Amino acid sequence: MDVTIPGIPAEYDAYRERLQAFLASHRPMIKMPPMVGVRMPESRADLEGLRGWVASLHDAGFVLTRFTEEPGDPFEQRILEEELAASGLPYILGNPLVAGAIKMFGTPEQRHRYLPPIARGDHIWTQLFSEPDAGSDLASLKTRARRDGDDYVVDGQKVWSTWAPFADFGYLLARSEAEPGPRGITAFILDMRSEGVETRPLREMTGTADFSEVFFDGVRVPAANVIGAPGEGWKVANASLAVERGGVGGLDSDDVVHGLVRLARNHRRGGRPALEDSAVRQQLAAFAARARIQRALGYRVATKAAAGTSDVWDAPLMKIWGSELNLETAEYGLELQGARSALSDADPLVAEGGHWQDAFLYARALTIAGGSNEIMRNLIAERGLGLPREPRGA
Repeated sequence: MDVTIPGIPAEYDAYRERLQAFLASHRPMIKMPPMVGVRMPESRADLEGLRGWVASLHDAGFVLTRFTEEPGDPFEQRILEEELAASGLPYILGNPLVAGAIKMFGTPEQRHRYLPPIARGDHIWTQLFSEPDAGSDLASLKTRARRDGDDYVVDGQKVWSTWAPFADFGYLLARSEAEPGPRGITAFILDMRSEGVETRPLREMTGTADFSEVFFDGVRVPAANVIGAPGEGWKVANASLAVERGGVGGLDSDDVVHGLVRLARNHRRGGRPALEDSAVRQQLAAFAARARIQRALGYRVATKAAAGTSDVWDAPLMKIWGSELNLETAEYGLELQGARSALSDADPLVAEGGHWQDAFLYARALTIAGGSNEIMRNLIAERGLGLPREPRGA
């Protein structure tokens, strides 16, 4: 298939310049340092600063169409995503996975009620999928939702939920139907301020608490908060997870490679810049080639999606390629630093404020997010290539 992702026409330069000027003049004054991945502020003051920034973007007309019911201008959307990513600040507060679920399966009232506040940063969402015994294998989840009149009563536990301490709502999967496996699962909108919800942040090896475990004890959820229909949660979740997997695969590896070049230029080996070492140059060239392949894969997948010819392996392939390249470049960023790679971000001699150390510690999370890469390979093999299913445990 030919890739049909056109370049951005020159007449959009004015839009880009207007956006760049807006970002420069409205950058929030927060103490949160720039970090890789999906990270959460640790102070309420930083949270409110980010809310104000996202609201100002929305009110100025800079809105991502993933949170709207209208398609928007595709070139403006590409520019918006590029420039927001380059800002180094969160521009989506919370986990936005629910937006795809509501757009594809939500009622008109749900779309009208929940999508605009996500776009403006008024509502922060968390994802309530994984459990201690059900990570990538979501079909084995145990959290239960029992129908009681006009409500469901939820009991159980979730883990690895981003932004949960600050979340207004949760995108919840729970077992509600008397059916085994995926057929018994329903997707819900959960008000995180409901009685019986308890959130406990988890401190990770990055030093930050970006994930939490969440407990439900007799939490009442209105039946009107079901996304799709009872028992359709597996279908709803898989549709929205495809967006997350594509997002992980869509990491801008070109920027990472440029960062490695900068790092190699500033660090010395044998009395000269590491960039002059032929082995370093070969490795950087290999990363650059893989980054270009990633971009080509992304354009191909986007072309297929626009033509309605997507294959089951598209998102998993992008997710595997992007997350593993991200991990290898983070590891190489430490290798280039030699002994200095052991320094923490608090050490005055650490390179680039400890960026590469943070990237290294966080990188493995992206090989798990949206379904581990091992599960992704199974999806490609079994659903894409028709190979025999991997034996499941008893």
